[in-house]
Parts: sequence; structure tokens; C-alpha cells
Amino acid sequence: MIMLFASLALLLQDAPQTEPEQDAPDAVEIDADPLAPGFEFQSPEERLAERLDALAQASEAEAAALVDEIHALWAHSGSDTISLLMDRGRGAEIAGNQDIAARMYDHVTRLAPDYAEGWLAAGRVAAGFEDWAYALESLNRALTIEPRRYDAFMSVGQVLEAAEAWDAALDAYNEVLAIYPAFQPAVDAKNRLEAAAAGRAL
Repeated sequence: MIMLFASLALLLQDAPQTEPEQDAPDAVEIDADPLAPGFEFQSPEERLAERLDALAQASEAEAAALVDEIHALWAHSGSDTISLLMDRGRGAEIAGNQDIAARMYDHVTRLAPDYAEGWLAAGRVAAGFEDWAYALESLNRALTIEPRRYDAFMSVGQVLEAAEAWDAALDAYNEVLAIYPAFQPAVDAKNRLEAAAAGRAL
């Protein structure tokens, strides 16, 4: 990961209070009593760490439910304003209004600089504009806040591929797979880059 961020830094130089979710179905047993002796309450941070640990060992089929809850925990901002801005940004992206989406996510990162989801979204939109420097800066901020954001590493890999930084892109995909080994897009991307590297070596 140190080598990856060093590569990001070189590329950039060269370039022109959360609340626990209430609807997670498997957070506690249905008949569990939070007042019963021996019951251990989990904070959102503890639940997230537990789910990410499980994701590292999960098969592709087992990972689906884990991913849903992980993303719900990551997305929860604890702020109605931030949630509204994120919803508007996503809506604008879906409608193809990338300029509006970028403005919404810019508001998010200014108002909630410790919210990784905002930086990830900002990086995604910047990559769509081929603003590689800001995309990598935003994704790096997301990873500084949430080091196990496999989706941010995936986006980093895609940006680096687009910039033809093949080795650094491969490092990013390996970081994805260290967190989520069953993530097929990362498996495919790694295999593609390794095959290309082997061809260049011939």
C-alpha cells in the first residue's frame, strides 16, 4: 500500500457522529434482548470491522449480504443535510448531469471532510471528467479515512489504468482483493493486467 500511494503521489505531481442503522437484518438475533445479561451492544464501527473481517474470508455467494450491510454502514452520514446532498448527487449522476453531481459532492466534502463516501463520489465524478489528479486526490482522501474501502481502491486502479500506470493499477487491484478476495471485477482486472504484462515481457 505504501508503494501504491507513492505511485499516486508521483502521478499527481505529473498531472496537468454516526448513528447505528436500524434496518440491518442480521445485526442481532430476532429474539435477542439488549437488556439481557451477556448481551453485547455493537457500535457501527465494531459492526463494520466485523463485517469486513468476514468479507475477507467469504465466498462470492456469502459476500452479497455482507457487502449490502458494509455499504449501508459506509453510506450512513448521521446528517440529514449530507444525506440530502448525496441523494441529489446520485440522482444527478443517474440522469447524466455530471456538473450538478460534482457540485453536490463538492458541498459534501466541504461540509463533512471526514465522510469517506463524499470523497469517493467526488473522485468517481472527477474520473468521468478525466480529471485524473483530482480523482486520485479524492480517492486517496477516502482511503485515508476508511483504509478498507475496497471500492475506492477499485476506482484508483481504474484511474491508474486509464493513465497507463500499469504497475500501480495492479497494486490497487491487489489491495482490493486483500480486502474482498471474491470481488470478481478486481479478479478480472488483475488477470487482465498480469496477462498484458506477460505479453509485454515477450
